[in-house]
Amino acid sequence: MEAMPLPADVERYVERTFAAAERATVLALLGAAVIHDGTPAGSRLVRCAAVSSGGSVARLRSQLDQLKRDWRDVIVEAEYVPSGVGFEVVRVRNLSEPIGEDV
Repeated sequence: MEAMPLPADVERYVERTFAAAERATVLALLGAAVIHDGTPAGSRLVRCAAVSSGGSVARLRSQLDQLKRDWRDVIVEAEYVPSGVGFEVVRVRNLSEPIGEDV
């Protein structure tokens, strides 16, 4: 499968978050991201996988595997944080929009 073109904000995020030696691998992994039915992951899901990886290639691989099972879990990890009350979470970012420089 040919890699999907990545949004410019994702490329910038990878540049500032991952080690130089890992960047080509990370970009290739993100470009090949798919969901459960084999269709390419959209920009929001690619952003979520990148952000929720925390700059770890191993964690990115795990998040990309999770996209194939249930992409909603990847969104929750990237866009939400625990509220401190039970199992409630609060949305802190919207990755339907480009990744900001502060992430």
